[in-house]
Amino acid sequence: MLVCADERAARRDATLEPDAESRLEAILRVPFAVSRPRAYLNAAAYHLSRALWNRWNRRPDEYAAWKADALGAVAEFKRSRDYAPDALVTFSQPAIDHLVGLELKKLFRVPWIAHFSDPWVDNPFHATDRATRAFNLAAEREVAAAADRLVFTSEETVDLVMSKYPPAWRAKARVLPQCYDPQLYPARETDEDAKQKNGGPKGGGGSKLVVRHVGNFYGARTPAPLIGALAALRESDESALGDVAFELIGVTDDSIVAKAGGESLPPGLVRASPPVGYRESLRLMADADGLLVIDAPADVSVFLPSKLIDYVGAGRPVFGFSPRGAAASLIARLGGWTVDPADARGGSDALKTFLAYLRSRRTDASVWGEPAVRREYEATHLAGKFEGIVRELVSRGDEANDEV
Repeated sequence: MLVCADERAARRDATLEPDAESRLEAILRVPFAVSRPRAYLNAAAYHLSRALWNRWNRRPDEYAAWKADALGAVAEFKRSRDYAPDALVTFSQPAIDHLVGLELKKLFRVPWIAHFSDPWVDNPFHATDRATRAFNLAAEREVAAAADRLVFTSEETVDLVMSKYPPAWRAKARVLPQCYDPQLYPARETDEDAKQKNGGPKGGGGSKLVVRHVGNFYGARTPAPLIGALAALRESDESALGDVAFELIGVTDDSIVAKAGGESLPPGLVRASPPVGYRESLRLMADADGLLVIDAPADVSVFLPSKLIDYVGAGRPVFGFSPRGAAASLIARLGGWTVDPADARGGSDALKTFLAYLRSRRTDASVWGEPAVRREYEATHLAGKFEGIVRELVSRGDEANDEV
């Protein structure tokens, strides 16, 4: 059974697993909507007092009011169907899911897996006041104590989050990154294929190399590392960029490139466009000559972006403006290029090398990336690992409940 929010105006992608609901025993869509007065107060607080906004929206998040309705819906379903699951799994973000799970663990007394896609209390991009941090720390501690398994997307995240808890709690942690499904990607068309079929280069855009970044920018994560590296490369060797176009797919703010300094670059060198559906994003990845990861500056980054895993599936060369950490490690293992986002000169030199490599394999449609590493992130492989985590707990029977 799946329990999820039915959120007004939520963006849904009908092209992704359109028959998913038919494969579920049941689905409970629990309505969530922000009242108009609350929305006005939120907007006013955001502009007038960031501390007040944080108190409302970071304890643990803006979906806190959904908890009571979700628990009520599950309790009613349990009564009407005499329902009892074999195990419970909660996913964040949002963090409120784990607080729902905390109560459902008490209700059903079955093994509980809490999956964290991002850190909760330790997320460096969530600024909170002392009282809000204390609230979230207490809530996270309850979840870490009660859950039978704590699943994270990288070893770096495990180290960050679990360092403040007892070793016995850390022993419950597992690493399960995102995955990709090879069957969702179209075959990549080379220039030679397109010439034979259409009488011209692929894409109808001439012979330019196309390097794409797919994903949103927000907070400290901006196109600035790319813009800085391009400006430095243009200054040292302008000819290196004459046959290249960089595309930023998923830009929700038209001014984001200009704010990062993009107006200083030649027109057409960097192009921004709005988000696309998931399957279309995979097509754009597979059809690119190269792919970009752009992370926020940091000493060490624990984040392993889901789009990077999609890039792995696309099988195209990857360049990362990524600090030391989870994403940079994966890109290096694949055989790609990385540079610190704060190093514009280093970014310029590395980007020049990357572009030269792309030119050398322009008509090569073969899959790029270390095969053994790519297999680690295939859906079937990671589904097997997830099933193993569930079976490990379910096979323990009542033992897990005795620990509560």
